[in-house]
Amino acid sequence: MSSGVPLSDLKNKLLSEFSDFETALNGDANNLRRKAVDQFDKLGFPTVKNEEWKYTNISKYIDESWNQQISKTSQVLENLRGLTLPKIVEAHKLVFCDGVFSPGLSEIKADDSSIIVSSISEASKTNKDLISQYLGKGLTSDINGLVALNTAFGTEGAFIYIPKNAKPQYPVHLVFIGGNMGEKYVNHIRNLVIVEEGASLELIETWTSSGKNEYFNNVVSEIFAAENSVLNHYRFQEEDMESARQVNFTQISQQKNSLVNNFTITTGGKLVRNDLQYRLDDINCESHMFGLYIGSGSQHIDNHTLVDHAMPQCFSNEFYKGIMAGQSAGVFNGKIIVRKDAQKTNAYQSNKNILLSDEAKINTKPQLEIFANDVKCSHGATTGQLDEEAMFYLRSRGIGAAEAKVMLTTAFATDVLENIKSETIKDYARSLVESKLNSIGNEI
Repeated sequence: MSSGVPLSDLKNKLLSEFSDFETALNGDANNLRRKAVDQFDKLGFPTVKNEEWKYTNISKYIDESWNQQISKTSQVLENLRGLTLPKIVEAHKLVFCDGVFSPGLSEIKADDSSIIVSSISEASKTNKDLISQYLGKGLTSDINGLVALNTAFGTEGAFIYIPKNAKPQYPVHLVFIGGNMGEKYVNHIRNLVIVEEGASLELIETWTSSGKNEYFNNVVSEIFAAENSVLNHYRFQEEDMESARQVNFTQISQQKNSLVNNFTITTGGKLVRNDLQYRLDDINCESHMFGLYIGSGSQHIDNHTLVDHAMPQCFSNEFYKGIMAGQSAGVFNGKIIVRKDAQKTNAYQSNKNILLSDEAKINTKPQLEIFANDVKCSHGATTGQLDEEAMFYLRSRGIGAAEAKVMLTTAFATDVLENIKSETIKDYARSLVESKLNSIGNEI
């Protein structure tokens, strides 16, 4: 781990590499990349002096000795031999290992809905018009330096296009695997998801590790949900607790009458920072955010959310729970903005946390910024320990202390998981949570 020194040396190293990177693209570099590298030069890496990063110091997890993982495809694919992949449901599957797309491990099923599921590098050749129309268009002007860095250097990730009124037979499953390279490296992963008018999509992300080498995933996802579209988005972060670092920025833009459900379940990773931003750009949008994060050891898990109610008659609901054990640290910062013209807005936010040890900690900050007068908004946050009466009840019936704590924390987590409508996906989430809770019995 880095000692937490400023990242100016790494910043200068990355800036000096851009010219060679641009040359290696063989003319495919564009103004979007050039503007982004200028923006990164101006912004640099986020620091604890930035209010939004007050409790997450990324300089503890990365320094100038780290390298960018851009063009080592052959070495990565060699490391994939014999790899066992997670399987949740029958799905179109895209697999990325150490930032490299693996066609051999991926599977695109026959489907009658004319959808496009491919790597973004391939889509930049075969679907240039769509890439040009959408890439970078969902990002707001106040993005941080890591998002700008991703835009400048990102070459790989997933591209998903669901055309008008399409109802795909299968979900899309994105599998991201890290930790196989023999050096410390940074991946810039870029995903673009477009769900057109009247279409629907079940999207699953699995983030996992197959090796113990240290790596840092800098991820940006842009998601566009058009009028009358429906998106169910599941993200499972279960990477190695020592080698994996991930900063994940997701921007979701919704149009009239669209519905987007997002589930973020975090059990792994030494550092995980999720920035989930919704912009409700038309009337009657509906947005749901469900999150569950479970930390142990020295894990640091940070969830930042923003729901921007830009138009009237929209509904958002946010429900996050955290369970922190060992010496882990959690952060939750949820902001709801209701713009002046966004009358008839309903927006709700709740964050509840349990600390299972004296060394674990949580920083929580729910926020409301309301500029309209005809709205219904509420927010709240609680942090505490397990109920002593419930513990006494279980112990009095012969249940050991560690087992009793696992039972109570499992019940605490269930409120989030029960919102998953797919029984198969819910079972996978439940098994992930139960496995994590059982593994930290000695820390509680």
